[in-house]
Amino acid sequence: METIAYRNQPADPLSEYMYEVARKDGMTTIYERFAAQQPQCAFGTLGVCCTLCTDGPCQITRKASRGVCGATADLIVARNLLAKCAQGTAANVYHARNVARTLQAVGEGRADYRIQEPEKLRAVAARFGIAGSDLDVARRFGEFFIQQINGNDYEPLKLVEVLAPPKRLAVWRQLGIVPGGPNSEVATGLSKSMTNVNNDVVDLLLHCLRMGIANEYAGLYGITTIQEILTGTAKPNAGAVNIGVLDPDAVNVMMHGHQPLLAIKVLEAARNPAWQAKARQAGAKNGLKVYGSLCEGQQIFNIASEYKDVFYGQIGNWIQQELVLATGAVDVLAFDYNCLMPSMAEQFAPKYHTHLISTDKVIRQAGVERLEFEPHKAAEIAEAILARAVEAFGKRGAVNVPPTKQTAIAGFTTESVVGALGGTVQPLVDAIAGGQVRGIAALVGCTTVREGESGAHIATLASQLIERDVLVIGAGCCSSAMQNADLMGSESAKHAGDGLASVCGALGVPPCLSYGSCTDIGKIIGTAVAVADALGVDVPDLPVVASAPEYMEQKAVADAFTAVAFGLALHLSPAPPVLGSPLVTRILTQDVESLTGGRVFVETDPVKAADAFLAHIDAKRAKLGLSHS
Repeated sequence: METIAYRNQPADPLSEYMYEVARKDGMTTIYERFAAQQPQCAFGTLGVCCTLCTDGPCQITRKASRGVCGATADLIVARNLLAKCAQGTAANVYHARNVARTLQAVGEGRADYRIQEPEKLRAVAARFGIAGSDLDVARRFGEFFIQQINGNDYEPLKLVEVLAPPKRLAVWRQLGIVPGGPNSEVATGLSKSMTNVNNDVVDLLLHCLRMGIANEYAGLYGITTIQEILTGTAKPNAGAVNIGVLDPDAVNVMMHGHQPLLAIKVLEAARNPAWQAKARQAGAKNGLKVYGSLCEGQQIFNIASEYKDVFYGQIGNWIQQELVLATGAVDVLAFDYNCLMPSMAEQFAPKYHTHLISTDKVIRQAGVERLEFEPHKAAEIAEAILARAVEAFGKRGAVNVPPTKQTAIAGFTTESVVGALGGTVQPLVDAIAGGQVRGIAALVGCTTVREGESGAHIATLASQLIERDVLVIGAGCCSSAMQNADLMGSESAKHAGDGLASVCGALGVPPCLSYGSCTDIGKIIGTAVAVADALGVDVPDLPVVASAPEYMEQKAVADAFTAVAFGLALHLSPAPPVLGSPLVTRILTQDVESLTGGRVFVETDPVKAADAFLAHIDAKRAKLGLSHS
């Protein structure tokens, strides 16, 4: 695949098309706002700016090696990093609590949902001694999970003790980083990061690892597992992607964010012939259609085979949202937490006649209608969303949708991969041992406009890797960037090396597998654990690399420490705000490897990053006694 050149504007042709439309309409987009911020604060970029007390802000410079209180660059960077990790962990756990509350409500008979995967529910709950009828198990497991979230940090989290791979658990116990309840871990972490409390840089970073482990089991694991129990497990399926999927002749509803439970009810409501009739009566000759955006769209896409009659595509990643509204074809955008730009409500929705609806209680945006999700109100809210969409259709202005149509395959998870392999990971292990699959790379997380990336870094890195027989797993906005670059389609194996292409051809899968949303990172770790178990080794021994190629926000920090705690080599780009501290940089890039087996490395050039991936993968293969032809 042709390498995509860096520039401070969209990376894929459909986004470029809509970018020109928005600019001709006089709109200021994320690209212009980023340019207007240049040059940005170098102290903040390096992590050596402290705003904790009124004697600051303090910045570490050549003439001022300490803040007013005496804090060094190392301490300031470590405290700032711990606070970001705490916020990211709290956000993922908040999402997990919401789905656990819904499961509990189902068990109590007060929710608009039913259990889609009863066998999975019983199997998971049984590991914690919970048995009974499906509804009783749902209630008790939901209660148990919420109790785990709210547990004390001085009481080891049962989720970790029961679910963690034994070899990892032994390492974590030796380091004293087996976490307790994540809400308590976050409270302690934020207390440690205050002014004049903790100046032990190593302890602050170890606490980040504790929260990274809690983030996995009380956050990511809970989100994916309970959502699958309620909505169904991911299954491979093909569907439409990118902005061109919007239909100018339909009432278009876009579900945006990270929590898909309400979106499922919107899809179910849209199936009602009465709503399709109302849409046509309003002048939409193709009726009413539902689309996904960001991680919520990826999660719907995972189970889209159940909703092909009303779900018409995954529209895009975080950077694309303004450009999607600029089509003028989105009648309602319903969003939960997080990732809606403030510019959407203040500038783009009024300009392009899109009705915005927030659906989570943490959301407050001026001028935006609030229909806050509760398990027993989901069907009612879904009906209201469709009503607003039909009404908004009549207020449309000019519509301009890119003419190009794209497709991709999604719906992968450890279970669906194992299913494609005949019920065991052994064929994948054999392909790795035989060299057809040189290794595995997980590209996850956000898209950014820094260094003009906007998906270009992700697409170029993925292309470089699959050309060298590295199987790529994507999640979150990374998946959208790869979908937009045609790396997840039915014909995408033509971009791969001969070995990987042969495996893809035999299995009927693309060389880049979409696992879903950013919260599905836990499923990627599950696949790594399954491969390690099959090989009889620990996760750090695998020819596997994790990457956040366009790292952006706080949840990514928590997820990064999850990866390092599991012993994975983690690539980040752009650099996190730690380079102002030689000590923190050395610990994260070198010293931590002797503790957990994981480490961090930074490389902003995707071709050089791919070279570093291959060097790591080949070194791990050599230690396992595997060659690569």
